Amino acid sequence: MNVTLVRTCVLAALVAAAPLAHAQSPASPEPSASLDPAAAPFDLTVAPTATLAVAPAPSLALVQPDVPGEELLGVHYRPARSGWGRRVDANTVTQIHVGFFDPSGAAGGEFLLGARGGPMLDPHVQIGLGLDWSHLANNASSATRSVTGPGGTTITTTPTDLSSSSIDIFPIMAFAQYSGDDGMSVVPFAGVGGGYEVVNLTADNYAPHQNFDATYGGWGWQAWVGAAVPLSGQVRLSGEVFVNTAEPGRDVSLADGTPARETVKIDGAGMRFGLAWGF
Repeated sequence: MNVTLVRTCVLAALVAAAPLAHAQSPASPEPSASLDPAAAPFDLTVAPTATLAVAPAPSLALVQPDVPGEELLGVHYRPARSGWGRRVDANTVTQIHVGFFDPSGAAGGEFLLGARGGPMLDPHVQIGLGLDWSHLANNASSATRSVTGPGGTTITTTPTDLSSSSIDIFPIMAFAQYSGDDGMSVVPFAGVGGGYEVVNLTADNYAPHQNFDATYGGWGWQAWVGAAVPLSGQVRLSGEVFVNTAEPGRDVSLADGTPARETVKIDGAGMRFGLAWGF
């Protein structure tokens, strides 16, 4: 028998029997954790899967108030109503006043009329410009005389003006003033000013028929303290006491032609009463 033919027949029989053996064999069991790692040709250990948690992005939406029927439309701002005069802040405050001024050495007090005003830097501090006019007039007369006339009749001689004089003072000053809080029922304040003062002196002597008229100018300053009572809205009634210091002068020539400086000292105190309002 041919050896090659025998080998071919045996190989064909084995190939035909292989599918049948595979169909009749039981299913392979699932690998278990009890398998011996040393017997396995590969590493069967599986690492646990990591879970990645992603945080949600922050929300930029406005939180609505939990009130039925209400809706948040926006945020609005307005200035606080705590300014001058218990209302809104006043940009400018103006004051008119009357009073008197008593210069040292003058006989009697001078009538005074004036005004001042300027912007408010804040609810307490004001700067500005002030102008006053003070006027004082004096008359000198002869004494009253009474004599007895013929028959016992009384004859009275009325006085006649022998001389008259007047003083006019015009202080023009920049000032700064500080006031207390507007919520007070009586608001204290204090100020200081400095500027130029003009003084005009006139005098008439009727007996020898002489007259005098001169104008002086120079720098001076004032200081005052007072209190104000708010009336209504932005209106205040104020009263203050003040002092004034100045020494205006002028250049003159003496009788012999020598140049000289003539000065008038205007020191004194006074009072002013006024009405102030802001707008």
